[in-house]
Amino acid sequence: MRSFLIAIALATVCSCARPPHIDLRHPIYMVTDQSFWSGCNKYPAGYKACRAFRIKQVNDGINQWFDYFDRATRPRVTIVSSEKELPFGAVNEAIRLRIEAGFCDKGKAACYVYGPFSLPEIVFVDPSGITPILVAHEFGHALGLDHVSITGSVMFFQPYVPVTLSDIKTMCKLHRECQMLKVKRRK
Repeated sequence: MRSFLIAIALATVCSCARPPHIDLRHPIYMVTDQSFWSGCNKYPAGYKACRAFRIKQVNDGINQWFDYFDRATRPRVTIVSSEKELPFGAVNEAIRLRIEAGFCDKGKAACYVYGPFSLPEIVFVDPSGITPILVAHEFGHALGLDHVSITGSVMFFQPYVPVTLSDIKTMCKLHRECQMLKVKRRK
């Protein structure tokens, strides 16, 4: 019984827990927690500019994955500010975006968390971690990819690199629906 409880606790906090169900043929929703906007009231260009910048950073990270697909068939990601905005009957489980200092392992700027008792989340330790490259890396975990020991992959620990065709091929091995989507070669 004790080992069972330990396994549950590890799965809850470990980024290596199973990914949420994601079908690339259906929209993927990301929900911003109120903490995701922390510090925007002090942003030099103003609160709205801060929100727009952070959403752009997330979209740029996601697009690293999906720019490989033909525009007509590429997977869609929508960022909403509340779970109330999620459509009824969505196929894919929503991924929460939030900021919490000290949440991730020491030295990490962001982490992905999903377990039997938590929603899938990409957590940033502070706003400076909301960068396209870190979003792409953590979103890779949401897609089911683990860390790799090969440099030249977005899933390598550091230094992070953009998503490569090799990353796309690995993702498509996990998501059979990739075969129905047209993958194009980036220039």
